[in-house]
Amino acid sequence: MPSQHAEVATTARVGIAVLLVLALSALIFGGGHPAGAAPHNAPHAAATQGDAIAAVAASQAGVPYCDDGGGVNGPSNGGVVESGCGPGVKGFDCMSLAQYAVYQVLGITLPPNGTQLSGVGTYLPPSDTAGLLPGDVTYWGGTIDHYTHSGVYAGNGEVWDAVGVGIPVQLHTLGYLEQIYNYDGAIRYWTQSTLIPGGLAAPVVGMAATPTGNGYWLTNAAGGVSTHGAAVNYGSLAGTTLAAPITHIVSTPDGGGYWLVAADGGIFTFGDAGFYGSMGGKRLNAPVVDMAPTADGKGYWLVGGDGGIFSFGDATFKGSMGGKPLNKPVVGIAADFATGGYWEVASDGGVFSFGAPFLGSTGKLHLNEPVNGITATPDDGGYLFVASDGGVFTFGDADYQGSAGGTPLQAPVVGLATDSATGGYWLVGSDGGVFSFGAPFYGPD
Repeated sequence: MPSQHAEVATTARVGIAVLLVLALSALIFGGGHPAGAAPHNAPHAAATQGDAIAAVAASQAGVPYCDDGGGVNGPSNGGVVESGCGPGVKGFDCMSLAQYAVYQVLGITLPPNGTQLSGVGTYLPPSDTAGLLPGDVTYWGGTIDHYTHSGVYAGNGEVWDAVGVGIPVQLHTLGYLEQIYNYDGAIRYWTQSTLIPGGLAAPVVGMAATPTGNGYWLTNAAGGVSTHGAAVNYGSLAGTTLAAPITHIVSTPDGGGYWLVAADGGIFTFGDAGFYGSMGGKRLNAPVVDMAPTADGKGYWLVGGDGGIFSFGDATFKGSMGGKPLNKPVVGIAADFATGGYWEVASDGGVFSFGAPFLGSTGKLHLNEPVNGITATPDDGGYLFVASDGGVFTFGDADYQGSAGGTPLQAPVVGLATDSATGGYWLVGSDGGVFSFGAPFYGPD
C-alpha cells in the first residue's frame, strides 16, 4: 500500500527517418515480466500513433465533465459550478479530451473554439465511418470547421468523449452520439508511419541514462524499449496488453535494470529493478506522470498530474501538492539522494520541494511551451528541466550546455537525461530524435 494516498495522481539535431515496417517490432523487442498493473477494460498496446491517442483518451475514463475544463495539459476546473463538477474538481468538456489526447502523442494543439487547423490532418467525411481507425478525432454538432463536440474514436464503432454535464469521460457508440448531434466527419492527425530507427514505434514518451553515462534507453507509450550505447535491453512490454499508456522509464541506481510506469500507476520491472507496489487498478484523481527511485533502488515515488505522491518500498513520504491549488499540472519528479527528498515540477516550470532544497523555478516567467520533464544533477546539487520546444532551464549546480529552444522541431521534446561522466545531457523528442549537449551521441541513427 502507498504511504500516502494523495487526493486522486555538439548541439546538432539528429534527424530521423520514419520506417514503414511494423512487422519488425516483434523481432526487435524482447518480452518482459511485468508486475503490478491490473488491466481493466485494457486496450491493446499501441502499435500506431492512432492507437496511442486512443490509449491516452482511455486513460481518462471516469474523469468528470466540466464546462470550460481541460486542455493539452489534462483535466482542469473551468470555473463553472454544475452537477459533477464543483469548485476544485478537474475535468474535460466537449472538446478538450480530444485536444489532450492528440497533444500528448503528436504535440499538435487543436483549437479550443470549435474550428480547425488549416491543412493539418486527413479528413474522413460522415459517409466514411467504415474507414475510421482508433485515434481519429470525430466531430459533431455543426460542420467540420465549426463543430460543438468532439471525441476520440476507440474502434468497434465507439468513441471516447465527455458528452455533457454529469456524464464523465466514457465510451459512447456512434449511434448514440448521432441521436444527440449531427455527425460532421473525422480528422486523422496521425500517420501510419510509426517505426523509428532502433525499431521503437512512435510516440516516444521518455528516456533514461545509464548511471555511468555510456548509454541510454528510450521507451514509447506501448512500453517498447530501445537501447543505445552500452545500455542493456532487459526487456519490454511490446505486444503486451496495457490498461493505460506508459509515461516514463527510470533506471535503477546501479544500471542493472529499469522500471516502466503507466498513467494508471502500474509499475513494470525489468532486470534488477524491484517491485515494491503500484497504483495499478486503484482510483486516481489524476494520471501518474513520472516516478523517481530512492538512492539504493529499494523504493520509489510516483507523482500524479495533481501533485499527489505515492511512496513505496523504502521511499519516505515528505509531502505533496495533492489536494492543493495548482496553476498548472505537475509533469515530473526528481529525487534528491543527498536528503531523501524530492522535487516536483509543473508545466509552467513551478518547482515544489519536499525534504529537498529549493533551487529556483520558472513559475513566474512566461514560457513559449510547457515544461514536461525534470532531472537532478548526478551530485544532487541542482536540477534541470526541459520544455516541449527543447528549451532547457538549469538551477543550482546544473551546468547549462545548450538547448533546442528556437530550433525547428519535427516533434515535441518529451524528456531529458543527464550524463554523469561529462555533466552534459540529452533531450528526446516524441519521434525518437535525440539532441546531445555536452554528452556523446549514441543514436538512434
